Parts: sequence; C-alpha cells; structure tokens
Amino acid sequence: MRARHADRLWMIAGIVVIALISVVSYFLLVKPKFDEVTALNEQTATAELQAGELRKRIVQLAADKSKLGTLKTALATRQDALPADSGVPAFLRQLQASAGEVGVDVSGVTVGNPVQVEAVGGVWSLPIQLTADGSAAELGDFLNQLQGESQKRAVLIETASLTAPGDAGADQALSLSVKAFVAPPAGAGAPVVTTD
Repeated sequence: MRARHADRLWMIAGIVVIALISVVSYFLLVKPKFDEVTALNEQTATAELQAGELRKRIVQLAADKSKLGTLKTALATRQDALPADSGVPAFLRQLQASAGEVGVDVSGVTVGNPVQVEAVGGVWSLPIQLTADGSAAELGDFLNQLQGESQKRAVLIETASLTAPGDAGADQALSLSVKAFVAPPAGAGAPVVTTD
C-alpha cells in the first residue's frame, strides 16, 4: 500500500509539475507572442487607415496639380497687380488710356508718399488724388474700369466727389481719392515714387 501511495504522490507531483510548466510556458512563451501578434494587428490596422488617408490626399494633390497652370496664371496676374516698385508712370499711362477709351479727361493727378498697409505685411499703398471730367455715363464707365477686372493694378477708390455744373449739358467733374498698392521685395522698405 505504501508503494501505491508513493506512486500516487509521484503521479500528483508529476501532474502539478506539468501544470506549473504549462502555466509558466504560457506566461513566458505563449502570452508574449499573443501580445506581439495583437500589437502587430493594431499597427497593421493603423497603417491601413493611414494608407487610405494618404491615397485620398494623393488623389487631391493630383487634382490640384492639374490646376497648377491656372493657378500660376492667376498668381502672375496678382503679382502684376502688386508691382515691386511704385509703378506710378505705368499706372498713370494706364489711367490715361482707360480714361481715353470712355471719353473722360483725367487731370490734377497728385501722388502722395507711400504708406505701409498694417493689415498686410510687405504691402504699401500710394495715395493718389485725381480729377476726371466727363458725362455721368462716361464717369460711370471710368469708375467701372478703375475698379473692374480690366484694371491691371490693385487699386482701391477711397472717396469720390461729383461736382455737377449749372449747365445740364456740360461735363461733370469727379474728384477721386485712390490707393494704388505696391509689394516691394522683403526688406526693401518704402517704394520710391517716380513719375517719369
């Protein structure tokens, strides 16, 4: 009976040792591999999500690239509207040509000193005073040209004052206070105003 009892103890001890080896093997070998697989699955899901977002971004960039020519043209137009120098002579020639197209006579043009625009860094405004003479319709056309799409220069009409003569058929005088904008190169300071 003692032998049976010893065999049972050995059998129980063997089962306990096998159970302990199984538990230790699970925690030391199997569970870390399961955790590693879980972490890799999470990383894979995150990478797939990021890849999907990147694919969408690539499609958007390709669409934007197809518009690049149009955007470059628009940029060049806008850069022309903000010359690097005062551009006063060219602007005055353009102003005279626009006035001539609609039958308006521009006179009394005075250009003030450049003033830095506080809201937009690197941009200066040139205050310009002028008088335009013509009929009401001609002056309206002139104002449309001055502020319209045909204007190549960034211009803002600040004030306009119309003086109508006593004679109904006579030309009217329109006094304008205008700002023409300039964007000199960074660090260049105030643009130099020339009227040549």
